[in-house]
Amino acid sequence: MPRPPAPKTAYHQLAQTLRDLEADLRWGLEGSPRIPADWHRIAQEVGPPPKCPVSLRVDEDVLRFFRSMGAGHLTRMNAVLRAFMLARLAEVVKATDYAPSHADEVRQIREEIVSIMAAQEAAKAAALAEMTDVERRKAQVQALKALRDQRARG
Repeated sequence: MPRPPAPKTAYHQLAQTLRDLEADLRWGLEGSPRIPADWHRIAQEVGPPPKCPVSLRVDEDVLRFFRSMGAGHLTRMNAVLRAFMLARLAEVVKATDYAPSHADEVRQIREEIVSIMAAQEAAKAAALAEMTDVERRKAQVQALKALRDQRARG
């Protein structure tokens, strides 16, 4: 089994491959010696995966860069994201290199807490809607007493 290239060599091979692909994209892929003929047939057989709408915030300079290439900038952005996903799946880019930041984890936990609270409030509102007026008043008094006792304990 051949040894994988050293990281520096692999980096330069990747850079050259990307330059070659950029040239192919600029001048067209038909007849490129780097693209086997069978790949064109395979590409025709498999349809693109379904798309789903998403709201995404990107840096202004990133958006300006993709828009400067003309129509289809969102498709190109999707292609870059797909390439990164495939690189991660192929373990070219290691997952350990991209741990969530402290702020990301805090934001995720806060979103989960808000979601839980919203579900609890919705369940509470649904239960209140099913109560009679007398039951609703009793529940309100009990809730206020429980709150008073909780505050008194500290």
